[in-house]
Amino acid sequence: MRYIKCDLPEYPVVSDMWDTLARESRPIVVYGMGNGADKLIDRFEKYNITVSDFFASDGFVRGHSFHGMRVKSFSEIKATYPDFVIVLSFASNRPEVIEMLEGIDSEYDMYVPDMPVTGEYYFDREFYNTNYDRIRMAHSLLADEESKNAFASIINYKLTGKMRYLMDTWSTKDELYKELSAREVRTYIDAGAYNGDTAKEAIQYFPHLERIVAIEPDPKNYKKLIKYSENTTSHRIEPINAAVWHEGGAGEFSSSGNRNSSIASTTSYEHKDTGVSLISIDSLGLSPDYIKYDVEGAELEALVGSHETVERSHPTLLVSLYHRSRDIFELPIYLAERYPFYKMTLRRLKCLPAWEIDLLLFAT
Repeated sequence: MRYIKCDLPEYPVVSDMWDTLARESRPIVVYGMGNGADKLIDRFEKYNITVSDFFASDGFVRGHSFHGMRVKSFSEIKATYPDFVIVLSFASNRPEVIEMLEGIDSEYDMYVPDMPVTGEYYFDREFYNTNYDRIRMAHSLLADEESKNAFASIINYKLTGKMRYLMDTWSTKDELYKELSAREVRTYIDAGAYNGDTAKEAIQYFPHLERIVAIEPDPKNYKKLIKYSENTTSHRIEPINAAVWHEGGAGEFSSSGNRNSSIASTTSYEHKDTGVSLISIDSLGLSPDYIKYDVEGAELEALVGSHETVERSHPTLLVSLYHRSRDIFELPIYLAERYPFYKMTLRRLKCLPAWEIDLLLFAT
């Protein structure tokens, strides 16, 4: 665990990362390609920011092009430009990749833009200034200094794009589960079960665990979840192919076969929409000890659909706060207003950009 003292940015913020890049006179080079770079280019167009080149790590360049430009190696970039600015366009939680990026950041001027996983609102200076009172309120609701420091560091990162704020605040997975396992967990609802990876973690960390209800909407992920549940004989795992929502029914789902699958939105770069069953947690009629909500931007709807369950059972909750720009302050406020019997802490696993932000709620 690493938490360095940090405060919320002074209000009002007059300049953010996008403004800084728009004023930049040095060549701007984008590290990476794919969906993240596509979204980044769209954002650059709003600010009239010009990309001079795209590059990949040495050894990963195969002579291909992106947005009409030949993708160069990092060595070529360094040989071409005496001075330049790097903008990262991909995500990673791999320690060796983060260590490599820290090395680049220490030597070059690099930005790691915060782009919402879903939704259209960017966490820029205008967004911060408009929502400042609610951001400050969410910050005050957190129960410990570690949480408040982590929250403030994340906000500073979102506005500046500087990775040092993310390296100042993070927890290990062992530390996260140590907090969660302080309460006995026998029944676990895994909303957003992916391929069974979080069910596997729960089995490892919760010694009294007996039953896992694993809900996953993506068809490809669900097949992997089924395979994992069939091969796991030590615990009762019940897979459900559905999207967690505030009510039952049918909906459209943006399917990608990875963690970025979500309830269909108006903006999609690489996903395809498929039909999906919608289910509320309340409809399960369970009394769980622990619920995890990692449902790719539908966390609020999932919480609304589990109100009766939470009121009845007071389970430990883990709620992802990083899919939509508003989640980091709106979800803590929503939960505090409805469930005053919970203590809330915020933890973030080490990754780039500011993903894996978790709100932990423990009944008092």
